[in-house]
Amino acid sequence: MLITIMAFLFILGFSVTIHEIGHFIAAKLSKIPVEKFSIGYGPPLIRMNIGETDFRIAVFPLGGYVKMVGDFEGEILKPKKVEVLTVDKREGNNLDNTDNIVLETTGISDFYGAKTHKRVLVVAAGPLANIFSAFIVLIIIFSFFGAFVTPFLKLKVENGSWAAKYGLMNGDSVIALNNKPMKVWEDLGTHIYTRDSNIIVVVRNGQELTLYLPPADTDIGISPIVPPVLGTVKRNGAAYGAGMKRGDTILKINDLSINEWEQMVDIIRSSPGTALNFTWSRNGNEFQTEIVPRDDPASKDTVGEIGVMMALAKQKIPLPQAIISAGQRTIEYLWIITRTLYQLIAGKVSRRNLGGPIAIFRLSGESASWGFEYLLSLLALISVNLGLINLFPLPAFDGGHALIAIIEGIRRGKFSRKTHLIIQQIGYAMILILIILVFYNDLTR
Repeated sequence: MLITIMAFLFILGFSVTIHEIGHFIAAKLSKIPVEKFSIGYGPPLIRMNIGETDFRIAVFPLGGYVKMVGDFEGEILKPKKVEVLTVDKREGNNLDNTDNIVLETTGISDFYGAKTHKRVLVVAAGPLANIFSAFIVLIIIFSFFGAFVTPFLKLKVENGSWAAKYGLMNGDSVIALNNKPMKVWEDLGTHIYTRDSNIIVVVRNGQELTLYLPPADTDIGISPIVPPVLGTVKRNGAAYGAGMKRGDTILKINDLSINEWEQMVDIIRSSPGTALNFTWSRNGNEFQTEIVPRDDPASKDTVGEIGVMMALAKQKIPLPQAIISAGQRTIEYLWIITRTLYQLIAGKVSRRNLGGPIAIFRLSGESASWGFEYLLSLLALISVNLGLINLFPLPAFDGGHALIAIIEGIRRGKFSRKTHLIIQQIGYAMILILIILVFYNDLTR
């Protein structure tokens, strides 16, 4: 439990702090005074005053805020005046040829009085800081930990697929594609879908065969056959408690021979709470024990898991490639979250899939139990999620504030104080409904 609490505070604290730092820096660059910078809500646990700003860490860590002059409760201040001095360039009192020289421009010193582009910059800076921080975290993951790769190039070929039509068969071992040696599945998957046609060399029954695959409009129907060899074994998982270790090979489950990872996973997932008799090997010795799959906390459905991952290899990535891979992964996260939100709104996915702080708490502990790398991966995903959600143009969200600033800029006039208060109240009501929904989902899970 202590590890879960620490992991949760790390995830939430980092995401919220980065978000608020984004707002804070943008406000300072825009010369808008910041009165408060708070991580958390409620009474402060730690506070200090630096310049005009009251920095604090508060009791409830479920968010944070940056309070600028004139940004809450419809508090709209008047812009400060620009001081102008008229100077006579000629002798005497004739001021026909005078220049207006600006001595001091104090500028706008409140949020709602600032120019449109400054307001948009300030409110967008928080979400963008989250997305950028996720990109940096992913660079660290790829650079220091490397990327998981699947070093198994035996193929599973779907019946009637494009690959089957042009001669590929189950069990073929791929050794080359378009004259390039293939060592891991990810290399094969990357190259085979980026060319119009492919020449693939496989080994079948001890013989090398060269096959030609013409361009395909759809998935060609191949996947890797992954042997049932254990990689990471979660320390508090059922498999760990039964004595299984990294590198063990699962031979049988209930007298059924296990030949590949997917076969093993299907049996375990379909048997939550049901005792299964496992036979596995280690260094030529066989072991046997009974394991009861637990309900998988990471799944919205009731499925079993025993706390193991497949044996994957790590591939070191040079920094330039790590930057590219991190960018691609960030875009992938953005796309997945956007698509999921669309499906939620369209009713294609149940709203019970929404999760809140309790779900994050549970996933934080689950990720930490697998290792620090997995915790960082969750941090990157949640940071992108927080950034993207806040950019949505809804009242009380950062995107809503940006939309109001843009509308006021277009109409060249501010909404009244009353209108701002109404918009804020609508936003808070929407957020309250969302909080109730996600807490309900969390608790009923």
